[in-house]
Amino acid sequence: MTHAPVPTQTRRRVLPAGENGSLWEARPSCGIFEFRGMRLRLTVEDPAEVLFPTDCGLSLIAALNADLVPDLAGVNALDIGAGSGLYSVALLAAGAERVTALDINPASATQTAVNVMANGLDSTRLTCVTSPLEEYTPDERFDLVITNPPHLPYDPSYARKDGLETALVARRGGRAVYDSVVERVDTLLAPGGTLLMAHSSLADIPRTVTELTRGGFEAETLEVFEMDIPLLAYAEHKETMLTLLRERRAEGRAEFDGARFTVHALMFRRPGNATGS
Repeated sequence: MTHAPVPTQTRRRVLPAGENGSLWEARPSCGIFEFRGMRLRLTVEDPAEVLFPTDCGLSLIAALNADLVPDLAGVNALDIGAGSGLYSVALLAAGAERVTALDINPASATQTAVNVMANGLDSTRLTCVTSPLEEYTPDERFDLVITNPPHLPYDPSYARKDGLETALVARRGGRAVYDSVVERVDTLLAPGGTLLMAHSSLADIPRTVTELTRGGFEAETLEVFEMDIPLLAYAEHKETMLTLLRERRAEGRAEFDGARFTVHALMFRRPGNATGS
């Protein structure tokens, strides 16, 4: 597998094939994870409506668990594509002052709120918004934006209008939400703020890094995770999806080897003084 050069100090974690090395202690509708000294639990009542987080999403949690960079205490954060509330729960548990959980799926708001309350966290610090990112107009900018965008390419043969598709599949070859985040980052992030992203190698990591650094952001790879492409939910259409991915790889817009790919935990910061919210 060929990748853009990874700095020697960047941690790389290889998850064994076949889910044996899953970052979850239990799955697929209930999981326990540790974050900065806290043991947290996440549940999903209907995995077909709200996707239980895969290792792709959990990888960013694992990377942020390694140290206290960035400091999450007191931040006003936006969780883009909140899903079941994995990041919202972790941020609130780590001391975030406020978290806005944004998702296009209406069921996400209910599930996120349930998981926040189930972990004994203050639900008054959580705001859930159901909206496409492109149409979201916040009243303020955030200290921190965190996201794990959908990254599998869209095809009509396996299109399905449910929570699974909105969590995993995106148009523009899997880049639709990545592109929207890049396009909207200036309206969402306060000066001196931080963007945290779990970025799949199936969706052109170099393009995102180039566009954000060109916009004045400093980029850092916190950790790299190697894992299986999440094809289980698309078993009937596995070859169709792999064909699309191979086409993107031939164009230099995806990197994977067989059914294995990488997820990069990325942190972007634009120098400047953070503004109070």
